Amino acid sequence: MRYRITHVTRYRYPATVHGSLNELRLKPRATPLQRLYAFQIDVVPRASYLAEYVDAFGNPASVLGIQEAHREWSVTTLSEVGRVVVEAELPFDPPLSLAEVREGLRRDCRADALEARAFSQASPLLPELPDLLQRVGLTVDPGQGVEALGLQLSRFIFDEFDYRPGQTEVSTPLSEVVARRVGVCQDFAHLAIACSRALGIPARYVSGYLETIPPPGTKRLVGADATHAWFALYDPIRGWLEFDPTNATVPDQRYVTLAWGRDYGDVAPIRGVVRASGAKHTLTVSVDVQRVEEAVP
Repeated sequence: MRYRITHVTRYRYPATVHGSLNELRLKPRATPLQRLYAFQIDVVPRASYLAEYVDAFGNPASVLGIQEAHREWSVTTLSEVGRVVVEAELPFDPPLSLAEVREGLRRDCRADALEARAFSQASPLLPELPDLLQRVGLTVDPGQGVEALGLQLSRFIFDEFDYRPGQTEVSTPLSEVVARRVGVCQDFAHLAIACSRALGIPARYVSGYLETIPPPGTKRLVGADATHAWFALYDPIRGWLEFDPTNATVPDQRYVTLAWGRDYGDVAPIRGVVRASGAKHTLTVSVDVQRVEEAVP
């Protein structure tokens, strides 16, 4: 599958801003199942400084500076991404149990395992929550494998938590999400990650795009898509396995990865500082994921 993705972000301020410095993660990363064909970025007003680098998690990132005084600014990215069609895999028999995975990670000195261990610890937005599994009412069989755990977490969150946009924010603590049983994709990914880490299984946060197809007989709305979030668990045999608790499914070729990290804070699309008064800004985001009918070579 090949996709053309347009992502527009616009900030507006109630008073003049005399400059800003921002960190961007808007360029899709290359993965074994994903290829980036083209990427361009347009900033208005024109950026006085724009430099790319690769962050600690291997994500493409940019530093963007605007020195011109302005009341609003926007960044538009256009990406063309190819996704390999995921075929059904033959099951590995038998899978390692969760207990075997935990024990193996303590002794495994391979680079992948050493990197994965960093994702088994608490992170800035996901501190340890005592008795988290009991608080959410989740019972886990220690004899099951990592894939079974991911599927269980996805189905449990999908069934037990309500998807309600506008009820939470980036700063909403996970404890509040657990207490209210509502949230959005970001919250659900965070919850699954925290539960996995409580069991000693490395888990990472994945941000990206999901192609949404309109119901039959309805017109496709440009800009109706949005950024999405899901999670991945580390299996020593199969590597990182992805799951989407918002839709209780396993990500396939409709999912385009932007970045991954320990939690949302590591992969925020845009964050920065401005030289201005403390008045709150307004933010609008438009994402359009359009399938291009062309095979990936």
